[in-house]
Amino acid sequence: MMLSDTDIEKAIDKGDIKIDPFEQDMLGPCSIDLTLDSVFRIYSPGAPVDIKSDKPVDRDTKVVDTETEPFMILPGQFILAQTIENISISPKYAALLEGRSSVARLGIIVHAAGLVNPGTGIEKPSRLTLEVFCENLSPVLLYPGMRIVQIMFMPLSSPAKTVYDKRKQSRYVGQQRPDVR
Repeated sequence: MMLSDTDIEKAIDKGDIKIDPFEQDMLGPCSIDLTLDSVFRIYSPGAPVDIKSDKPVDRDTKVVDTETEPFMILPGQFILAQTIENISISPKYAALLEGRSSVARLGIIVHAAGLVNPGTGIEKPSRLTLEVFCENLSPVLLYPGMRIVQIMFMPLSSPAKTVYDKRKQSRYVGQQRPDVR
């Protein structure tokens, strides 16, 4: 079962869901639109990425902040981006992220690992990292502040005992930039 706009508002009022900043006009029938920040991690051609190697997997990347300017994503380019919003979800809920259809129709595929675990952001609210790929044959301008994904919330059958921010193996607690780690 997914929360409706009415139930999302109730969960926000109770503090079970926190989104900062939150704009009322971002609330849809069963989701909240999230917006694109100006910080991007760009991949450059380099040596093969080997996750079993001692070399850092982000060695052929750089982080850029376009501030108020758009980022031009090229055909076939893969980048990491992030939301402007900081998110916190109580152990009572999980969330799903989906790219917006208006963005997909431009040939931009946005994936965000799909699942936002219960307890994400309860230690320190964090931005969500987005994996962005350009399938368009032409470059596309991505503007800071544009609506890029939507987040949907699902109540759990009972609150999670193991929450994301308190698991030892959780890598992205309190994340504020799109890291590879």
